Amino acid sequence: MKLVSILGDSVSTFRGYNPPGYSVFYDQNMQRVNGLNSVSDTWWARVIQNMHARLCVNNSYSGSRVTGEAFPSCACEERLRNLGRQENVPDYILIYAGFNDFGSGTELISSLDTYGFEDSYDVMLKTIRQYYPLAKIVCGTLMRTEIKGMPDWQFPEYWAGIGLEYYNDVIRWVAQENQCFLADLGMGTAQYETLDGSHPTAQGHKTIAARWLECLAGLEII
Repeated sequence: MKLVSILGDSVSTFRGYNPPGYSVFYDQNMQRVNGLNSVSDTWWARVIQNMHARLCVNNSYSGSRVTGEAFPSCACEERLRNLGRQENVPDYILIYAGFNDFGSGTELISSLDTYGFEDSYDVMLKTIRQYYPLAKIVCGTLMRTEIKGMPDWQFPEYWAGIGLEYYNDVIRWVAQENQCFLADLGMGTAQYETLDGSHPTAQGHKTIAARWLECLAGLEII
């Protein structure tokens, strides 16, 4: 059976399924509030089940960004070398990360003082390839959200100053440059349901999973 590892932020966390000490958004209370009855309601569990695979490592950390050199950055070596286990290595690595970079207005291009989103995403993919050269790496672009019960709410395209689509363009470009697969989840009009504008409800997870499966089917890599 194929093994799948997940690299992400709070959207992909779930109590009991992330490495020890990792910050988790979906604790018992948030599972209840958002209508997740079990781990099977998460986007990634739905995708893995559909792939007839099993989870290797869910390396997701609430609040983490792609950018940054130190833990818990998604580009830091400590996280990336732990996408597998001593006895198992992933056949697939699904990446859904960058929403916190968007939410904090992280610069796209590096400066003398800070790493930009583009360079960090590039480092992340190159480091993953170094540790897991045989894995199929799939980069997901970022989806827009809606808020349950607020039909007039509009997704803030320029939440912290830089448009979501600029981050998605970086993901598309860097994935291509590193010969990784692209799951263009953010392409089109699909939005996932949330209570807070960021974190999916159970229905939101179902929507994200559907987009992943649609994209993976198009890639024909399963």
